[in-house]
Amino acid sequence: MMRGVLVSFGVVALVAAVVGVNLSREPGRIDLDWRLIQEPARKILAEPLSHGAIVQTITAPGKIESVEEAEIASQIIGRVTAVGFKEGDAVKKGDVLVQIDPTDAQARLDSTRARISRLKSAIDQADSDLKKARRDAGLSTKLADRGFSTPTELADSYTSLAKAEAALEMCRNELNESEAMRRSSEEDVKRTTIRAPIDGVVSGLNVDVGEIVIAGTTNLPGSVLMKVCDMNRMRVRADIDETDVLLVRSSQPARIFPQADQLHPVAGRIDRVAPQGKIKKDDVVSFETLVDLAPTSNGDGQPPVSTLRPGMSVTVEVEVRRADEALSAPAQAVVHRRRKDLPDTPLIREWAERAVRAPGEKARDSEVRYLKVMFVVDGDVARARPIDVGLSDERRVEVRSGVEADERVIVGPFHALDELKDGDPVVPVATAAELDQPK
Repeated sequence: MMRGVLVSFGVVALVAAVVGVNLSREPGRIDLDWRLIQEPARKILAEPLSHGAIVQTITAPGKIESVEEAEIASQIIGRVTAVGFKEGDAVKKGDVLVQIDPTDAQARLDSTRARISRLKSAIDQADSDLKKARRDAGLSTKLADRGFSTPTELADSYTSLAKAEAALEMCRNELNESEAMRRSSEEDVKRTTIRAPIDGVVSGLNVDVGEIVIAGTTNLPGSVLMKVCDMNRMRVRADIDETDVLLVRSSQPARIFPQADQLHPVAGRIDRVAPQGKIKKDDVVSFETLVDLAPTSNGDGQPPVSTLRPGMSVTVEVEVRRADEALSAPAQAVVHRRRKDLPDTPLIREWAERAVRAPGEKARDSEVRYLKVMFVVDGDVARARPIDVGLSDERRVEVRSGVEADERVIVGPFHALDELKDGDPVVPVATAAELDQPK
């Protein structure tokens, strides 16, 4: 009997000791920890918040292209007799690129000129006939007035006059038609000599001497003979994902990372964003965006645009938001915890109530809702602090509220942050090398 009483007193004393230990960790908070043997303190890395610039960016794939690029095609059908330049040659505006045999075009022009000469003679003859018809009509009128001409003869004279006028007008119209054909034939002769429309570099050469070229106005495959690209003015045609396009605006700064040289980006600036998206593979919608490139190196080691080539694959990084003096912490310091896994303190309850409950959501569902928290060092234990974050980049995240500037935030190691709970004992170390050293 006495032994049973002693056991009961022992259990009560054990419960009181556990409650006392938990109350000593945070006055006013009852969060029973039934573990008799406490876990050893974790070695962690901690640092205070810092002030600095945070730049939020988005990335998109793109292709380099020339701002001015001319596709050279023939406007007539003919045999190529000469190609003036090779692939990669620099050309000036007006240089002869391709010469087409002008024999057929010149023959058509000569025929049209001969027709014009014949029609001018025909007009002279028709004009003479018209003058004679007018004299005859006038004489018939006088004779009819005196009774020496019949009405039939008078009518015939006026009919001949009308025919002479019509013949002259027809010859004049045919002359106008032939003049138009002459101008067209002269243009065809000029088109046998294809000249460079802009200064640039020859690319995509697709023609040789002796080939028969076709008119390129029908957009048939192979109708483009070559391209002339202005290598001094380049831009990027990027595809911005529909989830990011609302953040992109004209004149925003950007950096272009060529696949051939990821370590040396080129500065650029958003020119314009397409108003309508296009559907690509797997029903992904993207918006075509043009990015102008800086014309020369900016003096800090970046390569000039002349090192880029049309058709190169690049990654575009667009600066969409910026905070120059943001209070921030390393991005890995932000973790997520379920509401029910956090202590029931006034601070936690206040932050949990800020979350807007979805329509139809039950109260108990809020217990499994996740909150963004950071762990701060409070003496020799870790304390979870709900936070409100702002901008973020690859390394840091802006802390708008929840943690004071002078508090030390736990930033690593990852496995410790993943398992860390409010109230766990911690031991801050100075460097990452000390994490693996025995205690």
